[in-house]
Amino acid sequence: MAYYHNNSSGSSARYIYVNYIDGGGDNHMGENDGVSSTTDHGTGDFTVNFSTTFSNTNYAFFQGCSSENTNGNRGANGNNVKDPSLKATNSCRVVSYYGSTGSGNGNVNSCKTTTMGFIGHQA
Repeated sequence: MAYYHNNSSGSSARYIYVNYIDGGGDNHMGENDGVSSTTDHGTGDFTVNFSTTFSNTNYAFFQGCSSENTNGNRGANGNNVKDPSLKATNSCRVVSYYGSTGSGNGNVNSCKTTTMGFIGHQA
């Protein structure tokens, strides 16, 4: 189901989402809309490819992820756009991290499930 929102000027924004299952070698897309595929670049590093392009790279990105990390002292898990130059109108490269502990830095991590949303105007 596609979600659209019209602003006061009548422009329509599209909501695209994907539930990406990673970790343990079983990488695949779960529930999704507006996503044609994902590309795995290694631990916690992947690209989401959109079915329809956005009109520019100013679309919003948000996420939530769950990890199999059993260290209760770690900070929160999360995802970010890997590099602003890798945020394109037809795809977005994302990297996932786990938080640091009092004695060590966080690092790239494959979250077991990552749910991502993208909202913006489409071409």
